[in-house]
Amino acid sequence: MAVWLKYAAPLVAASVGLSGCSTFRQAKTGNDDREVEIRHEFYQQNPQAEEQEVTGQAASIPLVVNPKVNQWINYFQGRGRPHMERYLRRSSRYLPKMKSVLRERGLPEELVYVPLIESGFNPVAHSHASAVGYWQFIRSTGKRYNLRIDGYVDERRDFVMSTEAAANYFSALYSLFGDWYLALAAYNTGENRVKRATMRYHTRDFWELAEGRRLPRETRNYVPKFIAAALIHREPQRYGFTDIDYQEPLAYDRFEVTKPVSLIKLAKNIDVPYKTLKALNPSFRTDYVPIYGSRPQLIRVPTGQRDLALAQIDNSYSKKPSYVSRDYFYYRVRRGDTLSEIAQRHRTRISTLRRLNDLGRRSFLRVGQKLKVPVAGGVQVAANDSGDEAPVKETAQRAASIETSSDGTHRVRRGENLTLIARKYGMSVSELRSLNGLGRRSMLRVGQKLKVSGEGSSSLRVHVVRRGENLSLIAQKYGTSVRALAQVNSLENRSRIFAGKKLYIPH
Repeated sequence: MAVWLKYAAPLVAASVGLSGCSTFRQAKTGNDDREVEIRHEFYQQNPQAEEQEVTGQAASIPLVVNPKVNQWINYFQGRGRPHMERYLRRSSRYLPKMKSVLRERGLPEELVYVPLIESGFNPVAHSHASAVGYWQFIRSTGKRYNLRIDGYVDERRDFVMSTEAAANYFSALYSLFGDWYLALAAYNTGENRVKRATMRYHTRDFWELAEGRRLPRETRNYVPKFIAAALIHREPQRYGFTDIDYQEPLAYDRFEVTKPVSLIKLAKNIDVPYKTLKALNPSFRTDYVPIYGSRPQLIRVPTGQRDLALAQIDNSYSKKPSYVSRDYFYYRVRRGDTLSEIAQRHRTRISTLRRLNDLGRRSFLRVGQKLKVPVAGGVQVAANDSGDEAPVKETAQRAASIETSSDGTHRVRRGENLTLIARKYGMSVSELRSLNGLGRRSMLRVGQKLKVSGEGSSSLRVHVVRRGENLSLIAQKYGTSVRALAQVNSLENRSRIFAGKKLYIPH
């Protein structure tokens, strides 16, 4: 049993006394379970005496009991108990597979306690820093370790692929630091910050860096929190968690598909609850499985359902087309931009921008930040009024005048929907529907002819907003009303507009 003394022997003797030392020696000669119990009680009563490395049968990461760890144990036993109980219940669902991945990579199994404190084993956990999934990867780190992240798939939510990425990341961190505590600290705050701290203060001892406040507060707490969670998970009854209703481990079979599949149809065809199928395939952000080029896509189904799923796959294909990997362009945030303004400018929804860029409701934009903005192509044309199905890229080369056909009709192009067409001709969506006898759920077809307002040729003017202008001045300039101008451009009557914004001028 590995032991090191943090304090000098005289200090230990003075603080603890001979009886304390004999108690500790007695614990070491007893059975393993009693040893852990007595050792934990001993250091709770004598926190300054020494730090004891606690190891289990196959432990590779030292689980040290010290005052900081005790604080977190007390927290999980008290105010944080409801959270810990929920995390423990969910943990059994994923631990077998996660441990298997770590073993295959030659990594200590204790790393499975990272998602315990990061996400509580919640696949859709989303932090204020836009970290996502079990292991709480931010987008850049996920991409670095080959996780696909886009508007249709987020592999940070997949319990296997994200664990494989985490294994690769921890392998790199341990190779860099040669110490698991520093690797864990770097996982929390970034390897560069930890590396700078070790070089500046000439120590590779996490506890020394933590006590000297050489690391951020969250990171100083991260390792003790990890250790406390690991100890509780390994011996829940010893820490008072005696009535945990553990969930069954996920059991599944896999197969590949080469066409988009509707998970709703597949669930119905194999008589499995959609919720069950979705839980096995958490990386898919919608209810269908997209296909990227010629690359097959893996689907999981409950154990014993693979043959039936394969037999029913022809009846489960989605009507949605294959996903085109470059259906977005990058927009660089400028001073004064808001998500609402960017969405309006590029004919898309705020929710779409949030989903594509992993932005939470409280996320802030930074000047110079690159945002993915959806463009036309590869998406089904739908007669909705959201602009979300087929957004159109607005380019600097866009003409100031958009010509229409001479017979007062418009031929639907790929990527268009009613909202875009109505705006183009200065109409409302309801007017366009009424003119063409379209219902709210009517679908547009590429090449379809639509009647648009006005006889003969017409054009839609575009005005580029100048500094000092507002809706009232622009409306007055073109002999229209503020209400009409706001309606054509999907603005509120009192919306603020910025210099450089393009406004469509109704006739």
